[in-house]
Amino acid sequence: MSLALGVGAFAGGLWLLVESVEGLVKSLRAWALASGLSGVFVGAFVLGFDVESTAAGVAATLKNLPGTALGATVGSAIFLMTAGLGIAGLIAPFAIRPPAPLLAAGAAATALCITLTADGELTRLDGGVLVASFIPLVALIFLGRPRTEPPRDQHQARRDRLALRIVGGIVGLLVGAELLVFGTERIVHELGFSESVFGLLVVAAAVSFEEVVLEALPAFRGFPELSVGNALGTLVFLLTGSLGIIVLAAPIDVPASVTSYHLSALGLAVTLAGALLGRGRIGRTEGTVLLTAYGFYVGGTLL
Repeated sequence: MSLALGVGAFAGGLWLLVESVEGLVKSLRAWALASGLSGVFVGAFVLGFDVESTAAGVAATLKNLPGTALGATVGSAIFLMTAGLGIAGLIAPFAIRPPAPLLAAGAAATALCITLTADGELTRLDGGVLVASFIPLVALIFLGRPRTEPPRDQHQARRDRLALRIVGGIVGLLVGAELLVFGTERIVHELGFSESVFGLLVVAAAVSFEEVVLEALPAFRGFPELSVGNALGTLVFLLTGSLGIIVLAAPIDVPASVTSYHLSALGLAVTLAGALLGRGRIGRTEGTVLLTAYGFYVGGTLL
C-alpha cells in the first residue's frame, strides 16, 4: 500500500508539474514571438527556464534528499544534452548552428558547476555564486542573439488571463514538487533503492520529460531553432540559476558518487553535445551517438 501510494504520488506530482508549466510556457512564448525574437533566443530564454526542476530540487533539498536535488539539475542536464537531443535527432534530423555566445555560455555554466561541486559540498556561498553567474551568462546570450523584425498586427494577450495562468502555474508547481518528493521518499524506502541513483536517473528523466518534448516537437514541426535554444538555455539555467536557488534554500552534502562519476559524465555529455551542435547538424547518426552515450551513463550509474 505504501509503495502504491508512493508511485501514485510520484506520477501525480510529475503530471502536475508538467501541466502547470504548460500554460506559462505557451503564454510567454506567444509574447516573445510577437516581439520579433529569434527562435534560438526564444528557446533559450522562454523555454529554457526549467522552473519545475527548480521547484522539485528545492523541495528535495529541504527534505535532505541530495541525490534527488542534484538529479533535478545535474542529472537533468545530462539527460537533456544526450537523450533529449538524441531523440530529437532521431525523430526529425535538423541542421542549425547555434550562436557561439550560446555555446560558450553552456560551456561556462558546466565548468562552474563542476568546479563548485567537486569538493563534495555546496554551501549557500556557492549558491550565491551560481545565481550571480547566471546574470552575466544571460547577458552574453542576449548580446549575441540574432536580430529579427517583430511581426505586425499581433494582438496582446489579456493581462487578467495571463495573471491567472501565472498564479495557477506557480501553485501547481509547488504542489507538484511536494508530491514528487513525497513519492520519491516512499519508493526509495519501500524498494531499498539508493536515493542518489534514483534521483540522478529516475527523477532527472521524469522532471525533464517536458523538455524532451520541447526539443523533439519543434524539430519535427520544422522549427529546430526552438529545440536547440531550449536545450542550451535549459543547460545554463539548470547548472547556475536553478542549482544556485536550490542550494540557497539549503546547503547540499554532495554524495561521493556524484563527485567521482556524475560530474565527469556531465562534462563529457556537454562536450559531446556541444561538438555535435557546433558542426551544425544533428541527424540520426548523431542522435544514435548521443543516446548511446546516455546508455553508457546509465550503465555506469547502476554498476
